[in-house]
Amino acid sequence: MFSAIKKNRLKPGLAAVGVGPTGVCLVQVVRQAGRPPRIQAHVYRPLEAGESLNQVLEAMAREHGLLRMQCTTVLNDNDYKLLLTETPEVPPDELKSAVRWRIKDLIDFHINDTILDLFDIPGEDGAKANRELYVVAARSQAIQERVDLLVNAGMHLDIIDIPELAQRNIAALLPEDAQGVALLSFNERGGLITLTRQGLLYLSRSLGTTPRNLEDESSRMMHFEQVVLEVQRSLDYYESHFRQAPIRTLVLAPLPFNAAALMEFLGANLNVSVQLLHLAQYLDAPEDLPPTLQGTCLSVLGAALRQEALAP
Repeated sequence: MFSAIKKNRLKPGLAAVGVGPTGVCLVQVVRQAGRPPRIQAHVYRPLEAGESLNQVLEAMAREHGLLRMQCTTVLNDNDYKLLLTETPEVPPDELKSAVRWRIKDLIDFHINDTILDLFDIPGEDGAKANRELYVVAARSQAIQERVDLLVNAGMHLDIIDIPELAQRNIAALLPEDAQGVALLSFNERGGLITLTRQGLLYLSRSLGTTPRNLEDESSRMMHFEQVVLEVQRSLDYYESHFRQAPIRTLVLAPLPFNAAALMEFLGANLNVSVQLLHLAQYLDAPEDLPPTLQGTCLSVLGAALRQEALAP
């Protein structure tokens, strides 16, 4: 994703910082060959009355030595658009310019105020890899504001990521990802389903449903049905558009309430096995993983699991 600041790394691992309307998440992950990713630190700091976001970030940076560790952060949903488009038939050095022209009418902010990043779409035997790609179109102002916020707080920011790719990193931990897996998560802003296979993101879809919607007994069945509809549409598109074998497993990220009713409804209305995500099975953690790490901070954890090489 988007490169930010480049410095020499002094400490191993990757720290991810998430900035939300109610608090800040921090997850530090260290990887060693042949071993599960190790969670070195995980913190959720809600904003207290009268406390500024910068104060919380400065304290977090000092406590965890984030100026001496590579850091990443995750954009909020309204700061970018993820678009699927045909790959223009132009030389590689002209690709971004051609894509910029193609997507200018598909975003709700001016193309001149946009930073682009691109990644390929996998397909059957690579058939679609040269014909389609994903475009991340981010607001330049949002990028600069996030860089300034974290750097001024004393952090060494290297990469700015998006929730879809962060969730892909979590799905890549699952054994089911080898044949294809759907991962479904919810937070206070809504839901996100990603369809991945062998560590590659094929498809993502945002849902307007929140955990509060799913817990409200007076209307939850309506929201259950909407979730099923969006998941089924995603599964169908994955099979038909990318010519892939059907995905047989849907994994649900933990919710702040008992999700048994939702899991039962999904299992009864979709032709997939429905499982609850148990991250402790795939990570080396010094203690039980708290609900905030698997819910509120899930995308931040996913960003910290990033394996692509970062610039030194």
